[in-house]
Amino acid sequence: MWMGRVALIGMTVMMVGEMRPWSHVVEGQSEPCLVATLQGDVRGIDRGSSCEFRAVPYGASTAGARRWTPPVPAAPWAPATLDAAVANPPVCPQINPAGAAVGTEDCLKLHIWAPHLSSGPPLPVIVWLHPGSFVAASAGIAVQNGTRFVEEVDAVVVAPNYRLGPFGFLGHGALRTEEPDYPSAGNYGLLDQRLALDWVRTHISAFGGDPNRVTIAGQSAGGLSVSLHLVSPGSDGKFERAIMQGGFASYRWRTREDGEAQGDAFASALGCTDTLLAMTCLRSRTRDEVLRALPTGTEQFAEAGRTHWSPVVDGLVIPDQPRTLFEIGAFSRVPVIIGSNRDEGWTWVTRSFPGEMTQEQYETALATEFGPDAPAILEAYPTAEYSSPKDALAHVVTDAEYACGAARLSRLVEGTNTAVYLYQFEYSLDVLAGRAVHGLDVSFVFGTTVAAPVLPPPSTYPLSPDDLDLFRSIAGYWRRFADTGNPNVDDDTAVHWQPFNRPAGDGRGADKYLILDRPIRAEKRLREAQCAFWEPHFFRSITAAVPAHTP
Repeated sequence: MWMGRVALIGMTVMMVGEMRPWSHVVEGQSEPCLVATLQGDVRGIDRGSSCEFRAVPYGASTAGARRWTPPVPAAPWAPATLDAAVANPPVCPQINPAGAAVGTEDCLKLHIWAPHLSSGPPLPVIVWLHPGSFVAASAGIAVQNGTRFVEEVDAVVVAPNYRLGPFGFLGHGALRTEEPDYPSAGNYGLLDQRLALDWVRTHISAFGGDPNRVTIAGQSAGGLSVSLHLVSPGSDGKFERAIMQGGFASYRWRTREDGEAQGDAFASALGCTDTLLAMTCLRSRTRDEVLRALPTGTEQFAEAGRTHWSPVVDGLVIPDQPRTLFEIGAFSRVPVIIGSNRDEGWTWVTRSFPGEMTQEQYETALATEFGPDAPAILEAYPTAEYSSPKDALAHVVTDAEYACGAARLSRLVEGTNTAVYLYQFEYSLDVLAGRAVHGLDVSFVFGTTVAAPVLPPPSTYPLSPDDLDLFRSIAGYWRRFADTGNPNVDDDTAVHWQPFNRPAGDGRGADKYLILDRPIRAEKRLREAQCAFWEPHFFRSITAAVPAHTP
């Protein structure tokens, strides 16, 4: 139990979660963004009515002998003052969009956005897990800058870096026997996220946050991470609510055997084939050698010879297939928001087929991904019902992996009498040809400029006054949910968001969800016929390293 833990904040002794500490700022000075924590003082950036703290350490460096080991807490920096106004915060090792290897293994840092504090009660906290396909991005990407959000709705946002690609998700078999306390491998990035949650429990009160009202949230890989923490026993009790945007662990994930086979290929590529010396050899390789050992996939269809890094069902951090765990009710029973964008699949289809798509290409893509199920899918999604074969394939991806994944998970959560709120984001922009594509929703949660990878670089799109009205509505729902577990307000200033539910009987009034658009409106039975078609199937991700029909 965290309630009742005694913490020293400056010169004040308080019970964590009891009240908002008056000593948020260092005693005896007037800087609103100089904060006293248990690790030492932190100086952030004053944004006028809020503070931004960059690259606050929560974990020690994972370089050298600590590469591919569970993370450990960062050491205190007191009596020094931590400069959290750094211009170029570190990122975890990755290949950037220009093809360069960047980042440092001393990357377990987090960003914090918080309003200027008063003597009021502590604020709800949203821990945001960044997107990036588990191989890219960081806590500091512009689209998730929390300044406007925290100033608009009075909350605290925390975004941690976590290990990516081969550094975060290497499942080599030799790693399972290294540490008796961690007989597993392949989920180091998830363990980093968990350590960040521990840091928040211990330290966030110094920034005005309530350690007993923590919401984990994320989009794409971040949303997938949230759903994995829900079924991970070691993460239970570290958060009170969960938000999954455009990513749900409802398809089949890599197994331990998959991870170890990939680990063997990785070691072979680096010339580390001696079983007894494999890890010593791998830890001697440079950052660039590790990143370039295997060609990394970019989430396209039929990427022969490409490697995709992601969490694995290791039997420990993830005890079984996440969908199976949700089906048997083996998950943290916390209120949940789940949702997707109307045109999620368009992003992946365009990446795979940037030009026009022929009927033959459409049928080949279905056959490659779905094997013996391809004819039934072709019948359910005939090109005659869509503007083009490419549009048909985009709808296949959207329904199979996103809309129906969200509806399925909502039903499984609701089946345990746990509150769940389902949405579909349908707001479109002319600059995106009217499509609500993958990732667009993040800008409308945080009120940030739309840019790459949602838009092709170097294009950017600042939100208009109408766009910002939608942002304020969505931010309000998210903040109220983080506060109480219910996104609604007790008046008529916001459309009422009814929880997803399926009562006994024919259920014709069931499965209600909210459409996030202008205007916001309530609907029911999201993609009902299409989701009924996909329900019996249990595929792998459509844009993973192997075809979706792979057992």
